[in-house]
Order: sequence, then C-alpha cells, then structure tokens
Amino acid sequence: MKLFKYEMKKLVWHKNRIILLAVMFVIFTLLGLWTSSGTFELRGSDGYSEYINLVQQYSGTLDSEQLQESNEIAEQAKAKQRQGDNDSFILYLNQNPVVKFHYDYANFGKRVYEYWNGPEYQDESDIKGVYPLQDKLKTLENRQDSYEYKYYQKRLETELSQGEPIFTYTQFWNNFASAFDISRVVFLLLMTLAFVIAPVFTQEIKTDMNSIVLCSFKGRSEIVTAKLLSVCSTAVILTALYFSGYFIGAFIATGNIVGFNAPARCFATFEGTAMDTTVVGMAILGVLWTMLAAVVFGLLICLISAYAKNQTSVFGLSVVFILTFSMMGFSPDYIHATIWPLIDFNFVTLSLFGIIFSGSTMYNFFGMPLSYGMSAFVVCIVLSLVVVFLTYLVQKRRQVV
Repeated sequence: MKLFKYEMKKLVWHKNRIILLAVMFVIFTLLGLWTSSGTFELRGSDGYSEYINLVQQYSGTLDSEQLQESNEIAEQAKAKQRQGDNDSFILYLNQNPVVKFHYDYANFGKRVYEYWNGPEYQDESDIKGVYPLQDKLKTLENRQDSYEYKYYQKRLETELSQGEPIFTYTQFWNNFASAFDISRVVFLLLMTLAFVIAPVFTQEIKTDMNSIVLCSFKGRSEIVTAKLLSVCSTAVILTALYFSGYFIGAFIATGNIVGFNAPARCFATFEGTAMDTTVVGMAILGVLWTMLAAVVFGLLICLISAYAKNQTSVFGLSVVFILTFSMMGFSPDYIHATIWPLIDFNFVTLSLFGIIFSGSTMYNFFGMPLSYGMSAFVVCIVLSLVVVFLTYLVQKRRQVV
C-alpha cells in the first residue's frame, strides 16, 4: 500500500499535477458548455414553451398526420435556408423552436421509415431495415447453417426486439453524447493521459534512483505492481474528471436531464445500436467502457515508459501511436480489408464507444456472429494481460547500472 501511495503521489497527488487536473476539469466543463451552446439559444427563444409542449404532446410512436404537417414545414425551412451553411441553419432552428420541433419530427419520421424499409441507398454488404432483412433471410433459407444466415437472423431478432423508434425529448443527452466524439476522446483524454502517466518509470531514471530501486528488496515485482495499479487508478480518475466536467457543462446549458429513461436509440449517434437499454444506461456503459479503454491505453504507456529513458520520449511515442491509429480510421476499404484487426482493435479505436456500440457490426467467430462490443471487450482483456506481462518482464531483465 505504501508503494502504491508513493506512485500515486508521483503521478497525481502533488501540487503541479493537481493544478493540471483542476485546469483540465475546467476545460472539460467549458467544452461541455460550448458544445451545448445552441441549447442556450433554444431556451431563450420565443416559442420555447410551445416547443416543449409539442414534444411532450407527440412523444411516443409515430403520428402520421403530424408527420405530414412537419414534413411540409421542414421542407419550407430548408428551402428558406438553402443558401446558408449547416451552422447557420442550426442557429435558425434554435432561434425558431416550433420550426425545430417540426424539423426534428420530420427526421424522426425518416428514422421510422428506415427502421422498416432501410436507407434509400442500401449497402448490400450491410443490409438494414426489418423488411430488407426478412427478404434477405428468405433468399438464404437453403443455407440456414451458414454464417451469413445466422448473422442476418441475429440482426433481425435485434431489430424486432428493439422495436420501432419513438419520439421524445433528450436534449441534454444529445449534448452529452458529444463527449464520445473521436476528436475529444483522442486529443483531450488520451493525450492528457499520456502526459500524466509518462513518468511512471522514467522519473527514477532521471533522478538516478533506478539502480537503487532495482537493488532494493522490493525493486522488482512489488514495485511494478504498485506502478501498474497507480496507472490504472490514474486512468480512471482522469476519465471520471473528463465525463464529470462534460456532464456539468451540458447540464448548465440544458438545465435538466429529461429523457434518461428513454430507449438507448434516442441517444444521439446511437440510433442504430444493438444495445437494449435506456439512454442513461447507455451513457453509464459509455463512461465505464471509456474507463476500461483508458486503462488499457495507460498500461501501454506504462510499458513504453519501462523501455524508454525519459518522459519526453514516452510522451512523444504515445502521441505517435495516437495519431497513427487515429489516421487508420480513414483508410480506404481495400486497406481496411487487409489490416482490419489493427484498424478495428487498436488502442485508439477501442476508446471510441460511439464507433463500437453505435451500430450492429459483428465478426465471424467460428461460424457464429460475435458483436463488435463483445469482441472489443475480449481484445481489451487480452491486450491488458499481454502488456502487464511484458512490463513485468522488462523490469525483471533490467540491469543495474
């Protein structure tokens, strides 16, 4: 316990790091507030109360008569703002809450249509929609033992169990959902984590304490264990700060957390998720998942620190990993088809809850469809064990200078 407390004091619990974490918490809060700034405009607009009344009145399943009216008003609004960019159109909607309701309801109608019929441009390798899935299964009736049939059967069962989308007010949760955006998770959370954890092994080398540590009674396994535990704890603390700040910022802007008990598919960016839970359940799962991914990434940084000689090189290599894996997500399809395990399961992609759980991607696991989420969880556990083993091995073989 004393070794763990010492390592935590080195990484987190000292004046400079506490100031840094406090500053980062303020930045996370301001970012949550800034990304929710449109809510201030919406709440301050004339007709906001009517907007809320309309949302409450038509919450639930699709009303076809209201959809017809909303489609007409939404088309008029888009025609009126056709010359402007997307930001100006969003600003227009926030300043005209009743029009925003009709625009949102028209989009809701499209989601319901796509739930049954699939998108307008159907990808034959990733069929969507209840009716297209049923048609696909009919063509595979003679191949019921095949992976393809099992895959589409599971997809159809998921869609039917989820049911038709519903309309409800989830403004706060839509604002909070941006916390899972790739740019924010990668360039705020992961890079800050890399900077904070970088000295976990290198600080002893910098201060010429490494040889003494290696010669001490607890210079090997027990010290490595304390370092690994401190890295995991630091990753959890930083992730908690990130989401807490974002939550507070979004709450200040929205003023409520209404819609927490809505189906998960009402959570922005998760309209196609296969998870059968509520919005708040999805948010909690997202926070826990990001903590797990941050721990895995932190352990990787710990391994780099065990090999490196100074904090700068550790942080530099960590940034290289982050940028390289981030760019892999933009690879062309033919490259993705070749190195898909590295692209789908690298340390950066594993931290992107919105990518892993927002769709219905599955993998062929000995002829059975295995979801992206479950596959990613297994990879996280395996990577963690491998990195921990290598860290112990490096420290065991390190020579006293």
